[in-house]
Amino acid sequence: MPEIGPAHNGEIKLGRALGLGGGIALVVGSIIGMGIYALVGPIAANSGKAMWLAFIIAMIISAIGVIPIIQAASAVPRAGVGYLITSRLASPLLGMLVSIWAIIGAACGTGIVCIGFAGAIASYWPWGIDKALEIKLLSLVFPVLFMGLYLFKLQLANWLEIVMVILKLLALGAFIVAGIFILTNPLQFSFTPPLGLTGMVMAIVLCYTTCMGFQVIAEMGEEMKNPKRNIPLSVIIGGLLVLVVYILVGGIFMSTVPYDYDAMMKMKSPLLDSARTFLPEGFVAFLGLGAAFAAITAINAAAMAMPREILAQGRDGILPSFFARVSPRTLTPIRAIGVYLLVLFLLLCLQFAGVDMDFYGVMAAIGILLMTVVGAFLVIRLPGRFPEAYNNAYIKVPRAWLIPIAIITAVTSLPFVVLVMLDYKNTWLILALLAGVTLVIILYYFLRVRWLKARGVNWRERTKTISLIDE
Repeated sequence: MPEIGPAHNGEIKLGRALGLGGGIALVVGSIIGMGIYALVGPIAANSGKAMWLAFIIAMIISAIGVIPIIQAASAVPRAGVGYLITSRLASPLLGMLVSIWAIIGAACGTGIVCIGFAGAIASYWPWGIDKALEIKLLSLVFPVLFMGLYLFKLQLANWLEIVMVILKLLALGAFIVAGIFILTNPLQFSFTPPLGLTGMVMAIVLCYTTCMGFQVIAEMGEEMKNPKRNIPLSVIIGGLLVLVVYILVGGIFMSTVPYDYDAMMKMKSPLLDSARTFLPEGFVAFLGLGAAFAAITAINAAAMAMPREILAQGRDGILPSFFARVSPRTLTPIRAIGVYLLVLFLLLCLQFAGVDMDFYGVMAAIGILLMTVVGAFLVIRLPGRFPEAYNNAYIKVPRAWLIPIAIITAVTSLPFVVLVMLDYKNTWLILALLAGVTLVIILYYFLRVRWLKARGVNWRERTKTISLIDE
């Protein structure tokens, strides 16, 4: 029976810089991005005053999908849990495929934020040069800036996340509180969407895109204090906080903007347009700053979490051990972080080849949801393969529950992937990229394993266990 093994000999431990507050900030920061600022109009157009219900359903679906990965992180609080669980409960090859696609997906999701943030900044610049070129060049600056940030200890990035999340919540909170006290009938809720079931389904899909991001907290197991407790609590508290903010923001929006499907769908800055109907320009500007804070927290959250997937592969040896090095000065996997931000930088360079925002959106959905669905089914095997880790977990979801959770995750996630692919005008490009990268990974994997075995590495035995770092 597979066992949890000891820590790698001589391995420098990652610094435990994240407490419960940092975990909640990471969850809130990764979920509340610029999406709520841009999508509240289309969501309202499809759901009307039933928007609150669309948010609740979307959040429940998103939360159900993340239960398996949180179960895994609670049982095995190790960096790169996505790769580790998939490689141990299925195969190292599948683990590498899923992990790398999740990294690409997360980087594409971050790329959307970088481009959107660059567009917001460029709109205020007075220079008369090509705005599209300005946005492309400016978006490339963010990976470089965050690489500079991570040359310092994780505490700095953690405190940046906490401060930016607080400022973001203050901006959205000012919109909510002012709306409740100024507007005559600020919160109007209904069970009847104006476009019926079809519109409600589309609203739920749009809401779902604003509710993704729970997964990042699972990657931080080694860097959280008391991770078996704080990871699930961060998800629960952070998720509820996000849900309350979304429902109240949606309610205020519907009270200020007359329902008109076409007009709502065309709104470029729906939340700011709503604020201008009852708030002075200074408050509107602060709310606009909240979008900037949202962008920073989303970029920072992904840069904190996803490089741990690279670290885990380096520890196994499937990637060169170079990527597994932890800096003794910062106690962070600075090389893995550098690789992740380089991937982000290169993906952003695709803009110069004509790639549009839709491309990044489709790639983000595929990469993130692929890991979610595969992990959901594999975690069913966790109690049988690693019973000691499962029994010691802070959260123990009964195996009988894990099976329907996996099915629900697949039923809700896979159609969403199909929908976004069918809606994308260059689906062939996505399929070609999927096939090409997958073939390269498979070829590399077999060559690398052959190389390891030639040097006396018992690859099969190595990938049966999960080494842990003592808390």
